[in-house]
Amino acid sequence: MNTRRPLLLSFCGLILGIVFFAYMQEWIIFRSPLHKFSNVGQDSDAHQTIKKKAKLIYWRKAKWHTENQELLWPSNKTDQLFYLINSWLSLLDEEHIMDSKVMLQTAILSQSGQEAFLSFDRNPLPAECATFETWMWVEGLLKTIRENDIQLQSIRFLVHHEPLIDEHLDFSNSWPAQGFLDR
Repeated sequence: MNTRRPLLLSFCGLILGIVFFAYMQEWIIFRSPLHKFSNVGQDSDAHQTIKKKAKLIYWRKAKWHTENQELLWPSNKTDQLFYLINSWLSLLDEEHIMDSKVMLQTAILSQSGQEAFLSFDRNPLPAECATFETWMWVEGLLKTIRENDIQLQSIRFLVHHEPLIDEHLDFSNSWPAQGFLDR
């Protein structure tokens, strides 16, 4: 009896099952090279960029920290938001503030340009994080946006274009861009 073929099929099935399980648990992420991450190229001004010193603000060890980074700053407000937040998330990853690398998938503005919809590739807030730490994470993001003169009224946080779900804070509604702390 030929046992090679069933063994080979079983081994291939096992490998595919492991890869599928890792994909479903978001341990590995596949992205299409054709996938657009922001609205780059929709405006004729989108290709005009300048270098700008951006302030990245985050909460760590009971105090605010500010880091200045030189970023390419597009003229399109959506792209500014997209690049700024991804730079901020990279800084948080470098400082080991977050458990895993999180990226902003999409930044979209409402028609009025006053509300931003930020969709992340995974939940940026660890479940075991205290409510205060979660709140400071959000306030750090809002402070970073304000300090870099991106004028917004409110921000909605999403994960894979669905509302962000957190045990401690309500993300079903938009957050005011001015935050809840005194400036």
